[in-house]
Amino acid sequence: MTYNIAEKYCVRVKCNTETGSGVLIAGNTAFYIFTAAHCLGKVRPNIEDIKIQKQSDYQSEFKDIRVVDIKEFDYEKDYALLEIEFEDEEKLLYEYKIAHSFLPNTVVEFCGYQGINNEEYRPFPSRLVTNSDSNHCFKITLTEGETFHQGGESGDYIAGGLSGSGVFIYRHKTPFLIGILNSVINEKAWNSDINCCSVHHIQNYFTDYIDLSDLSELRSWTENLEKVHTELEIEAFKETNSKFFNYLYRKNQVLYPDIIHCNEITVSQIRSFLSMKENIDSYSRIYPDLFSEFKMKVSKLVNQVKTQYSLSVDKPNEAKLSQRDLQNELKCILEFMPSTTTFDLSEFQIIEWLGICTLNFTKND
Repeated sequence: MTYNIAEKYCVRVKCNTETGSGVLIAGNTAFYIFTAAHCLGKVRPNIEDIKIQKQSDYQSEFKDIRVVDIKEFDYEKDYALLEIEFEDEEKLLYEYKIAHSFLPNTVVEFCGYQGINNEEYRPFPSRLVTNSDSNHCFKITLTEGETFHQGGESGDYIAGGLSGSGVFIYRHKTPFLIGILNSVINEKAWNSDINCCSVHHIQNYFTDYIDLSDLSELRSWTENLEKVHTELEIEAFKETNSKFFNYLYRKNQVLYPDIIHCNEITVSQIRSFLSMKENIDSYSRIYPDLFSEFKMKVSKLVNQVKTQYSLSVDKPNEAKLSQRDLQNELKCILEFMPSTTTFDLSEFQIIEWLGICTLNFTKND
């Protein structure tokens, strides 16, 4: 699974003479850009004057996104919500949620287009300093080593363009949007502090509003997200028409009748298999003679795997026991290998045999 990062949701916002940043959001019935109102000017602008652009990576060409409505514009509280026409990459926008109830000193990240270089976005690691529940705003500061005060230029010039950047908290490698940047604290950006606006102002546009202080709710969201990602990976594997995947998936349907569990196991095995394959390639260069012996011993076991361990079963446990016994035998055979490699090699070999049908399990009709 690809690590979900805040950069995927970052956009550049231009309106008349102003340039800023914004964040893509999937609402209940439409897609939106959440940004700082001052990025659009002091008064509500005409839609045709707003230009939204997105990059697929920080050096790619910009793609225009059309604004169809201005849902919210509050210059005093400095936030705006723009409804957009967005037909591509919809799934990308459902990979994070809107969140609230966070704690000071929590690590956050924002990503936007600096005025000093607004042709490519840049992420900034930060942390929460304090927040105001009554005014629905909060303050963040750059992490140690990061600064806006560079090359003799004032902080507000260096940070210019970052207003409207989405501020995210990460939990279990998943981003949760908590607000947007408004402005650096005074023109010198003392302490690299930044005022931010909470997503509370636009919460009515969204069904899910995650409480990051509620661990049970967060755990449930994480589990559901992992389930969705697993299902997407399974569908992606199916579309490749890979014999290896199809054979492995068919055996796992015998071993694990519950489809959710079957999907989780299959995705985990494929990830492990690819990772272990890289490790094994490294081991084989370090221990060439030992790996030559490993391959010879494994090849001698093939017929036994096909005749003794491959089964047609009535119950999943029969196949699981057979697979466990085979892995134990493999571990015994591999005792001559360095101890750090034994588990990886036995696990790798089981998955490979399942994927090429040397180890075969079928269900009795």
